[in-house]
Amino acid sequence: MKKQIFKKISVLTFSIVLIFATTSCSNDNNSNDEKEPVPVNFGITTVSGAWPNQTSYIQGLTDLNFSTIGNENAAELTGNASTVSYNGSLYASPFGAPATLVKYSFNDNGDAVEKERIIVPGANTFSTIYFKSESIAYASVAGGISKLIIFNPTTMRITGEVSLTLITKRFPKATRTYYKGMIERDGKLFMGVHYEKNFSPVNDSAYVAVIDLNTRTVEKVIVDDRTGMIFGGETGPCMIKEKNGDIYIQALGTTNAGGNGPSGVLRIKNGQTDFDSSYFFNLEKAVGNICYGIYPTANGLTFTKKVEDETDFWEFKTKLPQFKYVKINLASKTSEGVVKGLPTSYKRSMIVKSYDNNTLLFTTSTNDENAVYSYDIATGNVSKKFTSTGGYITGLEQLNQ
Repeated sequence: MKKQIFKKISVLTFSIVLIFATTSCSNDNNSNDEKEPVPVNFGITTVSGAWPNQTSYIQGLTDLNFSTIGNENAAELTGNASTVSYNGSLYASPFGAPATLVKYSFNDNGDAVEKERIIVPGANTFSTIYFKSESIAYASVAGGISKLIIFNPTTMRITGEVSLTLITKRFPKATRTYYKGMIERDGKLFMGVHYEKNFSPVNDSAYVAVIDLNTRTVEKVIVDDRTGMIFGGETGPCMIKEKNGDIYIQALGTTNAGGNGPSGVLRIKNGQTDFDSSYFFNLEKAVGNICYGIYPTANGLTFTKKVEDETDFWEFKTKLPQFKYVKINLASKTSEGVVKGLPTSYKRSMIVKSYDNNTLLFTTSTNDENAVYSYDIATGNVSKKFTSTGGYITGLEQLNQ
């Protein structure tokens, strides 16, 4: 009897040891099989389809070492969206009511995943976003109602709104007011303002609102009559801050809207809150035609885009691309000419980004191809880096800068 009991205990002990050993080996195997998270260093947004039935495709990439890219691994978002990045996430804003801002992060597989979204009823789109910190950001919306909201970019919750009465009461006759471009300096937010009546500028002047970020109130609206229509840059900014603290503001001008204000660049010097009366860069004269947007780079170079045929500025009449990249010098107020080797592009997909210390990236869109080109800073030579088979590019962001 004792032998039988001992035998049963021995079998039981052996079974337990075997189970633990098997489990341990299984855990070791699982540990060895676990994949490392896919690093996402770039975010790309493409748009496909014809208006108004368009879809945006958002995806993350480890690098840009490929010749073509499609939408197979992208997240879909209804509408034509552009994207900006902050703190490793992408923020997409499709055009169309209600104004919507969608935040995307990336999972361990490198896939873009929607986290949260903000909706502003009564507006058509988000115009400009300024990220102050992980908990505070400012965003303007336009089309229908126009306002400046404050939100938390981490939680994507609206936390406040800046009253813009001091801005809107300046021109009660304006049927719409747009807020394009934002730069912070010395606790002030400088924001471009464009007044419009029945789709035309109210006059030939340029306006910038100065907002105190401590009190979140509009201090004043400054005006300059040498150019007009601060209207963003579509896929490029219209306001930049140089390393010395000077702020440069590019205005579209009003010559294409029946006015007399040429495309130009204004300056607000470091430590000042008014336009610098001693500085004006007449872009339209220097470059040869209307310019739209201003592109700064981390490498110290500056570019704009120039329309070839101003009668088809919006690219509807001929259904042909009309814009060229032009290198400019803000200090000397001169044009250094068209960037050679790049095709004439639709303005909907014209982005300039720093890639590394020696290289810039330019996006282009034609009727035949959507592409990204490399620009060698030392030589000015360009070469095609990759093409998009999934639509024209409206977002190209380096996420871990």
